[in-house]
Amino acid sequence: MIALLAPALAVLGPIWTFATSRFGLPLVVAGGVILAYEGLPIGPLRYIPYVGPALAILVDGRVDREYAAGQLAERLVWQEQQRKAIAQLAAKAETKQKEIDAAAQAYVDQQNTDAVRIADLEQAIRDQKDEDLGPQDHDNAAGACKPRGGIPARLSIGIDAVGR
Repeated sequence: MIALLAPALAVLGPIWTFATSRFGLPLVVAGGVILAYEGLPIGPLRYIPYVGPALAILVDGRVDREYAAGQLAERLVWQEQQRKAIAQLAAKAETKQKEIDAAAQAYVDQQNTDAVRIADLEQAIRDQKDEDLGPQDHDNAAGACKPRGGIPARLSIGIDAVGR
């Protein structure tokens, strides 16, 4: 059995001797502390799908774990701010839509009111024309020269108020 371990002991013996020596022990301790904080650098192996994250879990140090936790915390804060901003925009859009709907309804109501007023004014114009075209004295030359068909001032003002 020792014969099988002889090649490994031949290589590891001097390393063990140095690691337990006066100069080697502080180096081993310092290396262990650095390895615990920094981890093993795996470089681009970290980006290999499935293998990279599993390898990173094994060899990452405290610094990398804290960095990943900070990234996650910042991402969650940013997503919450995005949700709040979207909710504010939706509320603002809803308020604007309600204002637009109210203005459109007011416009439709005004159109309905104007249609009734226009119909009343047009009827008044027809009635006025009928009065002007009433029985006339055809024998009287002065009656034949009377101006007819003019719109009275009160109807003209009413029509102008409606916009026609």
